[in-house]
Amino acid sequence: MARIENYGHDMPTEQDAVKALADLIGPQMAEGLWTLAVQALGMRRPVSSPAELRRVAEHVMEVGELSRVAGRSLKVRIITYEALARTVPS
Repeated sequence: MARIENYGHDMPTEQDAVKALADLIGPQMAEGLWTLAVQALGMRRPVSSPAELRRVAEHVMEVGELSRVAGRSLKVRIITYEALARTVPS
């Protein structure tokens, strides 16, 4: 998906997700947690589709309090991006 101009943000990426986790739990823990979540879901990195990112975010939300915050934030961002993308004419 392309950038939605009125929204002002690009589509969320795996890099965004790992950075958000790193801001809360540190870079090494974030990388490890993200990798374990991806593997637990039977996926491979890099996770690129919004649907897969949302699945990993939901899995990360189950791990702990701080990861729940980052996972929920990513999930909301993906849902918002997808909803707005449906309203933008092609």
